[in-house]
Amino acid sequence: ADPDGVPMPPFPSLEVAREASRDARAAFEEPANKLKMEQAQLQCQGDISRFFQVCIPVAGEILNGVLSKYGFQPSQNGCVEFTQELSKYVADPEVCELEKELKQR
Repeated sequence: ADPDGVPMPPFPSLEVAREASRDARAAFEEPANKLKMEQAQLQCQGDISRFFQVCIPVAGEILNGVLSKYGFQPSQNGCVEFTQELSKYVADPEVCELEKELKQR
């Protein structure tokens, strides 16, 4: 919140959105997290219902620290809100590329 108690937007500036997207990418690139995600994707084998049961919770777990850092709930809903907020900055080439990467995970 600002000094008057008014809630601040999660990404009050383009630079904060860039930083958040970089942090998210870095979380997925950590070797242990990368392995977790690859194993989850193998379990799904292209089955969309298994994707939602297996991959989405793993992705949420990987992003929990990033979500909390930027004021989002560390949950699946927080992941959705995080990507929705990033999408407000897709006119920026860096955020656009990073957002695409996140959605592919």
